[in-house]
Amino acid sequence: MPSRALLLRARPVLRLMLGLAALAALPAPARAIVGGGAAPPEVAARTVMIVSTRGASCTGTVLAPDLLLTAAHCVAPQADYAVALVGQGPVQLIPVVRTALHPGFSGEQFRTRRPTPDLALVKLAEPLPGRFVPARLAPDTGLPPRGATFLIAGFGMTADGAEKTAGTLRAVSLPSIGTTGGIMVRLSVPEGGAGACTGDSGGPAFSNGDVAGVIGWVTAVGGARGCGGVTGITLVGLQRDWIARAAQQLGRPLGQ
Repeated sequence: MPSRALLLRARPVLRLMLGLAALAALPAPARAIVGGGAAPPEVAARTVMIVSTRGASCTGTVLAPDLLLTAAHCVAPQADYAVALVGQGPVQLIPVVRTALHPGFSGEQFRTRRPTPDLALVKLAEPLPGRFVPARLAPDTGLPPRGATFLIAGFGMTADGAEKTAGTLRAVSLPSIGTTGGIMVRLSVPEGGAGACTGDSGGPAFSNGDVAGVIGWVTAVGGARGCGGVTGITLVGLQRDWIARAAQQLGRPLGQ
């Protein structure tokens, strides 16, 4: 398992917010995520950006007006977190008030390369605006076949180190090339040059319109450090029971 998580650590949150406000006034780049394009409206309505006082950003999926699904490594470190609403006027922040990490997650997985369920639920201080709608969790509890296609989305960079490209939601479709540890799927195109990048952690991987996975890690082509090679996602169908229990504990049962 690759050692790189997809956190954006390069600048404090205030600087990040100023940068995002400037980005909102610019046209979207021609290329996106890595090798993708603008996210379709149905994806944008279910996907948000998460920022923190650590100077990090990630992506999350809307499960309820005030409940998000993201990667555990995005919200495990001690910090203040918030959703940053971008793309429609001035940047607005909605604070995170509670988080629930999957009990099986280990932050050591990026060092040991032994995958664990990299999932977390996030409870917001107030509901998201009405333009956001809950995503459905994929019902599948098995491993997808090789070649199964997933649409991944995130607010990360278009290339490794391209910080000024962060803050715009983008998406790309990728096929499965195999599984890892019985809980993760590896996604890639044969020629490389497409996939998640820094800031996309926690973002959704859709299959047939349902959220089937959560973005956790990425490599460059050939397994090197960077972006555009292989993207790893944690399958949510295998963790549906935990997601339902955690949502209940956070005071927002799924489906309400």
